[in-house]
Amino acid sequence: MQRSNISLVVSAPSGAGKTTIIQRLLLDYDILRFSVSTTTRPQRSGEIPGESYYFVSKGDFRNMIDKDEFLEWAEVHDNYYGTSKKEIDRIQARGKIPIFDVDVQGAKNLKKKLANGIYIFIVPPSLKILEERLKNRKTDTENQIAVRLKNAVAELKEFALFDYIIINDRLDFAIDQFKAIMTAELCRKDRNTAAIEKILEVYK
Repeated sequence: MQRSNISLVVSAPSGAGKTTIIQRLLLDYDILRFSVSTTTRPQRSGEIPGESYYFVSKGDFRNMIDKDEFLEWAEVHDNYYGTSKKEIDRIQARGKIPIFDVDVQGAKNLKKKLANGIYIFIVPPSLKILEERLKNRKTDTENQIAVRLKNAVAELKEFALFDYIIINDRLDFAIDQFKAIMTAELCRKDRNTAAIEKILEVYK
């Protein structure tokens, strides 16, 4: 198994902090490349098309589904999100490791197709703290927050789907935990067999 086969799949309830953690990791690891998802949700302040998301209409998204252009896709909070096959091919062609920012439903779909994926679930320390974080974002109405909290409970019940759980109580500690997971996974013998064989070639 080569390192280029690795994919990092990160999920979390909305507001648990996965986007912030992923952004920090991308700054620290040149080998990582963010897998830019395609979505029909409105663009938020500060988001850059083609970097944060590929923003498309629902009609265009459905056309992409019909053409089988997605590795996975899901409908979340009345909007579509998906990972295009072209996006993953682009990252892996450069010898980089894709990191996916997906919801639990997306992680389920990816697990059917990415056998070598590393599945990481970031969770809040409590639902009360999650509610506070959602309110502090000031991007959702009270009704939208209530829906997100209800969905968070359902998503948390799916924790067994994942290989690793990170409780995001303190951001820096959560990032350190993620880095520890990456380090351990990159050092696994089955990910380095080819490298060892290359070292030993001189003795054949």
